[in-house]
Amino acid sequence: MSATDATRLLRPGLLDGMRIALAGAGEGSAPTAGAVSGACEALGGEVLELAEPVAGEPEVQEAHIDREVQEICAGGRPIDLLIVDAGAIHEGALAGGERAALAACLSASWSFTRAVANVAFIPASRGRVIYLAPRTGAEHAAAAVSALENLARTLSIEWSRHRVTTVAIAPGAGTPAGEVAALCAYLASPAGAYFSGCLLDLRGPGS
Repeated sequence: MSATDATRLLRPGLLDGMRIALAGAGEGSAPTAGAVSGACEALGGEVLELAEPVAGEPEVQEAHIDREVQEICAGGRPIDLLIVDAGAIHEGALAGGERAALAACLSASWSFTRAVANVAFIPASRGRVIYLAPRTGAEHAAAAVSALENLARTLSIEWSRHRVTTVAIAPGAGTPAGEVAALCAYLASPAGAYFSGCLLDLRGPGS
């Protein structure tokens, strides 16, 4: 399935007017990030990239992310959906070691979520979050999937009063980028509002 196959599965213009923040995309998962961005834009969405987190202490990272989010939302134009490419963040941090990459992946995922929720979702009493976990085969991938699933479940309960939904997607080693993209586009659609606090597992049997 190619990135544009989402337009064959979903109604043209389905995401018209939706503003989507794609966070953490980098060289490690460029095909997935590109496919997600292409699918959402093909259906009418506006995709805005949040850069990979800067190096440094958590407080420095959070301040940097806060500034980015506030710039995107300037002029009263909120974000409707946040997609966090945790797999890309994990891949980009592997130079520091496997444990450091896992920690960076989870810390940045929360920092992006917190910033967008505080600036856009909670004040508007609506919003959606999608976590793209590292693919099967990546170091500590299973641990990252479990942690992101737990984060999605926890936030779906804590933020339900703000009408914020949270889900995680676990791609398999061979899951085509287009399939991940089509699923993200579906979750961004009105039908996707029914999903919250769950893991959409694409890893297959025995994962």
